[in-house]
Amino acid sequence: MGVFRLGVLALGLWAAPAMADPSGGLLPVPALQIERGQTIVAAMLSEKHFYYDPDRPLSVITDPRDALGKTARRRLSAGEPIPKNSFRRLELVRRGRPAEARFRAGTLTITATVMPLDDGGTGDLVRARNMDSGRTVTGLVARDGVIEMSLQ
Repeated sequence: MGVFRLGVLALGLWAAPAMADPSGGLLPVPALQIERGQTIVAAMLSEKHFYYDPDRPLSVITDPRDALGKTARRRLSAGEPIPKNSFRRLELVRRGRPAEARFRAGTLTITATVMPLDDGGTGDLVRARNMDSGRTVTGLVARDGVIEMSLQ
């Protein structure tokens, strides 16, 4: 029985190189454990080599820039690949919390206080209710957390 197992093991090792050559490459990984709720910055990440088939889509991030500025949804272990669904962008606009809206038309700029109807991060399209008129408006969230609107 022992010789049979040894023979199967040797056959398996010999056959392995004949399979597709998964060359892999460097993937971003947490340098240290990242806790839930932490915003990811470049100093928290490093790179580690993993073997994978480059012709198949991965469920982990391949570019560290995809994680920067996002908040961890759960604990991320050091040295492990980061699943794509394990973080979210920092929400600058929160539903139900007053925010500033800026309307631009040429050189004219009008600001107003609005009540966001959606959560959103930089570049997200959100709806908000104008607190003065009660009308619903739509705009893009800017880096400073202001909802930008313009004529189309």
